[in-house]
Amino acid sequence: MGQYARHFGYKYSHFGEDTKGHDVKAFGDTTGKYFLWDADINTFTIRGITKIFNRPTTDVFAVQVKSEFTDTDAGHNCLEVTADWKANGATGGGNTAVQGVSRLASTFTMTGGSIIGTYGQVANNGTVNGSGIMMAGLYGLIEDGGTYTSVSHLSSAWLDSHLDQAVSAGEVEFLYMSNNGDTTFDQAIYVYAGNKITNLLNINTASGMLSDNTAGGSTLNFTNYRTIKIVLEGETYYLLAAKTIA
Repeated sequence: MGQYARHFGYKYSHFGEDTKGHDVKAFGDTTGKYFLWDADINTFTIRGITKIFNRPTTDVFAVQVKSEFTDTDAGHNCLEVTADWKANGATGGGNTAVQGVSRLASTFTMTGGSIIGTYGQVANNGTVNGSGIMMAGLYGLIEDGGTYTSVSHLSSAWLDSHLDQAVSAGEVEFLYMSNNGDTTFDQAIYVYAGNKITNLLNINTASGMLSDNTAGGSTLNFTNYRTIKIVLEGETYYLLAAKTIA
């Protein structure tokens, strides 16, 4: 290190001086694997797998990433995660850019709080003034590109469950909405289709929610119809869905 090692104290060490930094690079045993602090562009680069193991008892975060963006007319991503699958050929598998897993230990009984796999929040501490501004805690996007020869489903959001346990008390649902603020929302769901959505809803293999087809003959003159079961304020009702109208 020679002339570049200015100070090695008990709690810290530094290289160079403020505005006069120096690159720091350390190599691994595998070709092309290293970490680099590039002083010219103020960037820390790791070529290899990064693992962080932490067992905090009082700390709020295991890893905290904070960016204080100061530009006023440009976009900004605090944390960008890109998973490029660059293999050649055709095979199975999968690719996930971000995986949020929150586990409860088998030795622990939880009596309060929440267990959240992925949490999204949007906050406004300034002034929002623009009719075209969108604010959302979570945003799911299907980007254009590639060729789709065959798929099972293509979705902006996928809600799934691998739960095999009986929940003895409380409700179980795929989507939970709540409003704990004083602002009255105009609607729970807003659909802006742009004339490019064929069906509002497609319910399949859901005999618990749907009745069988029933012949018409009532004063409504429906040829065939089904009923969709809904619960309103704790009471069960049925919506009539007509297949054809004479």
